[in-house]
Amino acid sequence: MKIDIEKALKNVPIVSLCDKNNDTYALMEKYNICGSIKAKVSYFMIKTALKEWKLDKNKILLEASSWNTAIALAYFWKIFDIKIKIILPTNTAICKKKLITSYWAEIVEVEWITDDCIKYRDELYAQDKEKYFLPDQFTNYANFNAHYNLTWPRIEEELWTNLDFFCAGLWTSWTLLWTAKYLKQKNPNIKIIAINPIERVEWLRNFKTTKLKIPFYEEYKHLIDKVIDVSEEDIEIWLWLYLNRWYLVWLSSWAVLSWLTQYLKDKKWLKWCVIAPDWWDFYLDKVWNYVNMQNISCS
Repeated sequence: MKIDIEKALKNVPIVSLCDKNNDTYALMEKYNICGSIKAKVSYFMIKTALKEWKLDKNKILLEASSWNTAIALAYFWKIFDIKIKIILPTNTAICKKKLITSYWAEIVEVEWITDDCIKYRDELYAQDKEKYFLPDQFTNYANFNAHYNLTWPRIEEELWTNLDFFCAGLWTSWTLLWTAKYLKQKNPNIKIIAINPIERVEWLRNFKTTKLKIPFYEEYKHLIDKVIDVSEEDIEIWLWLYLNRWYLVWLSSWAVLSWLTQYLKDKKWLKWCVIAPDWWDFYLDKVWNYVNMQNISCS
């Protein structure tokens, strides 16, 4: 039986978050292939590169990532029958490294953070541009096509009518801005909320301080009605959500859901859609370790 990969990537469940005073819904990307929204992006980057003859079996796809994109690229390289090399931070969770290597992808570890991996990736590419294909997820417009074809149509067909707010993380900003662009076309009154992690929230990038520059951000940032900074101090809120409601999501999803929970405490009759972009199981041991260290009550 032939599987329609794009249909599978698109048809992610949208679930109610059970707020008695508001209609709140989440696009649960944890149920996507490889457990995150980055499966859409990885698929479209490879598909587009092959179609445009920028990538073939003689070149190695070279990318830097700390987690979701790395896992998705490692998964899809076998389907497309290409070569791949992933640059990872050394502090990437062991279970993620094992998952990537289980797909027979080559990994190279670099000290410090994802920005340093990007720097090393660019150095490798500069040494031999004929050997490597550099998708660069942070500047690749296949990101746009992924969300244009798979993310916002899913939200539109289920929820866009009378939707008051759309909320997503700012991480690389592709998901937020391109989904917002088309939702705003359908409903100019919809409010777009961006969540930005601050301080040290594991590997999540603080968009305001990162060395990485997103080329189109200045052009489209007017679509964002409000940017919310979420700190690590709020993690107890997320743990309560995780352990009591079993959303089974992780840091990027936590940042969105924890802020939304606080915001809606005194609100009524609003209709929301948020994107919960990832899965949890890489980090279950970290959750319990944090609970034990902080002596957090989950009741």
